[in-house]
Amino acid sequence: MIVLKDIHKHYGRVRANDGISLTLEPGHIYALVGENGAGKSTLMRVLAGHTRPTSGQIGINDKTISHLTPKLARKYGVGMLYQDPLDFPAMPIWENFQLGAPKRTKREVIDILGELSYRLDACFLPDETVSSLTVGERQLLELLRLLDLGATTLILDEPTTGITPEQKQDLFNLLMKLAREENHTIILVTHKLSEALEMADSILIMRQGALVSTLTPPYDENELVSLMFGEAAKGVVSELPEIPSPAPPPRLRMNDALFAGPKYSMGSLNFTARPGECIGLAGLDGSGQELFLRGLCGLDRMPGGTLELNGKTFRSNDFNVLRRAGVHFVPADRLGMALFPALSLMEHITLTFPDHNDDLGEFYKSQCVERFNLRADPDTQADELSGGNQQRLLLSLIPDNASLLLMEYPTRGLDAGSSRQVWNHLKDRCAKGASLIFFSPDLDDVLEHSHRIIVFYDRAIAAVVDRKDATMDVIGALMAGKTLAEIKEGQQ
Repeated sequence: MIVLKDIHKHYGRVRANDGISLTLEPGHIYALVGENGAGKSTLMRVLAGHTRPTSGQIGINDKTISHLTPKLARKYGVGMLYQDPLDFPAMPIWENFQLGAPKRTKREVIDILGELSYRLDACFLPDETVSSLTVGERQLLELLRLLDLGATTLILDEPTTGITPEQKQDLFNLLMKLAREENHTIILVTHKLSEALEMADSILIMRQGALVSTLTPPYDENELVSLMFGEAAKGVVSELPEIPSPAPPPRLRMNDALFAGPKYSMGSLNFTARPGECIGLAGLDGSGQELFLRGLCGLDRMPGGTLELNGKTFRSNDFNVLRRAGVHFVPADRLGMALFPALSLMEHITLTFPDHNDDLGEFYKSQCVERFNLRADPDTQADELSGGNQQRLLLSLIPDNASLLLMEYPTRGLDAGSSRQVWNHLKDRCAKGASLIFFSPDLDDVLEHSHRIIVFYDRAIAAVVDRKDATMDVIGALMAGKTLAEIKEGQQ
């Protein structure tokens, strides 16, 4: 049993945790929910030993201490799976898995990794580097490592971000088994209320640094939403903008484009995107949607074909050239690919918008605070922000003149209210003429926010589906390898 008593964590005048007390029992699954900035991640970092509380006590197995360190937390069986995995991208998978464990031979490590992977229906090539994995695969690897290290209290921060529906169900089945059969304590930090309602024995609700309520089954979803968001829960998501008619010249045209990444290539790709259009990408991990976005922004090579942007033809996809042409890419791996962890928010603004050096304070207020509700001190480092606030910062760094927005999971780590705000902002950009191409592992997002959906299967475009024809069943069948003709035949 773990008992947190009157935990406070202050950052200057900001009270990230404000007198939190709760008891966590073995064999139970807890969901910790709350809007971004509510203090969820701070509280869990205190329990995992990565953040020292300002005051309070922690009781574990009848021992009371003022704070934990990562080493002490591991001794007591506490392990945390972070939203951005704490791994070493340049290292081979087997060496990364071995970190912190007793000395073992490579063969022993590979055997243990294979056994644990089988339990989660995962597959890892031990000699591949961690950098070759998707964010979802890195999360799964980190979870297996925690289990290997003997963690009996598992904290999972947004664990279903970036993994397939099948992997999500396998993960939930494993968590249920760990709790029910092996008496583990599971704490699920999530902004997806459906996951909390499905999995949790108790739902812990935080607002503004405080624990405001603990719910037990049977749950009332309306009560849960009201406790989390208050008046903010009543907002609505704007409709998709109408495509201008007659259609203006294409924003993007792909002519037999060939994209080549570190693990595979795909092509020839032919596709046209129009101004004002929101285009969703759907596909299982590794099906091609990641390479499609990275090729369009120039992070992966284009050895053949051409791109046309705003009427100009490009025979190579140099990242800097495309960025100057109005292409802007927002990756899912925020700290690894998009932000400088040790730089402050104001330093990010300064680097991105050098023309505003004379009025940075006012520009920060209008660009970050008013537009995206990023209410953090401008001197805060990027790696000190919650995942949701990191995403808000990334969105605030998109130049107003960006005409083609490429985004991996735009609302990754965001609560319902923040997600609504992001989608409204992106749709407003499209209404003003920008084009959006985005990927989300949440098919509900793809179906709701797309004029058209590109479905990928086996590293190729399987189909392009108009909004009026897109259903969960149709998109799911295409992702699984069926053709549109086979689907139509089955519907007759």
